[in-house]
Amino acid sequence: MQASLVLEDAIAETFNGLRMKRTHRFIIVAISDDGTRAFVESSGERSATFADFKAKMPTDRPRYAIFDLEFQTKDGRAESKLLFIMYSPDACTKGPVRFLYAQNKDAIKAKMSPVHREL
Repeated sequence: MQASLVLEDAIAETFNGLRMKRTHRFIIVAISDDGTRAFVESSGERSATFADFKAKMPTDRPRYAIFDLEFQTKDGRAESKLLFIMYSPDACTKGPVRFLYAQNKDAIKAKMSPVHREL
C-alpha cells in the first residue's frame, strides 16, 4: 500500500503570492519520483511569458500548473484569470506516473484554490 501524498506548504504559499500579490506569472508543481510528496518545481517571474511557461514544462512527464492569464476584454478592460492546468503529455509512456497525477489532482487543486478555469 502506497503512503499518502505529502503536499509541501510551499505550494499554497507560492499560489497565494501569485494570487494576492502577483509575485509570479506561473507555478509548476511536480510529484517526486517515489510518489510521496508534491512540491513547487518552478515558478515564473511576473514578467515571464507563455513561451517561458511552455519552455519550463517537461515534454515527457505530467505536471500541475497555475498560469495567470492577462488579457483585454472586447470593451477594452484589462482582465486576469487564474488557470489550473493538469498537464499529461502523450509522450509520457509511464502509465503509473500518469495515474498518480490523475489520482492526486483534487488534492493539489485544493491547495491552489480558487481558480477561474481548469484545463
